[in-house]
Amino acid sequence: MKLLPVLLFSCLPLLAGAQEKLPKDVTRFVENAQMCEHFAGEWDDNDKARQREITQAVASSCGQAQRQWKRLRVKYAGQPAIHKVIDAHANDAVRSFRK
Repeated sequence: MKLLPVLLFSCLPLLAGAQEKLPKDVTRFVENAQMCEHFAGEWDDNDKARQREITQAVASSCGQAQRQWKRLRVKYAGQPAIHKVIDAHANDAVRSFRK
């Protein structure tokens, strides 16, 4: 079960390379938003240690993605193509995250 996050993180550079050439800060946001959505969809009532890992991963990835999203929306407001990518990856988990 602990192998899953390692595999996901190792595949992220491949996913980023498949996208258009985006600024590095936008690429990092997309990666964090995807991880946020992934971990926000997990839940394990039976394994307290695993649930703690999931909660920490949600706090880390969703918190970072939400801060990046707010900053990048302003930074790239005048660039519609990049702004569209940012909005497309601002999933519900990113938008509604509360620590």
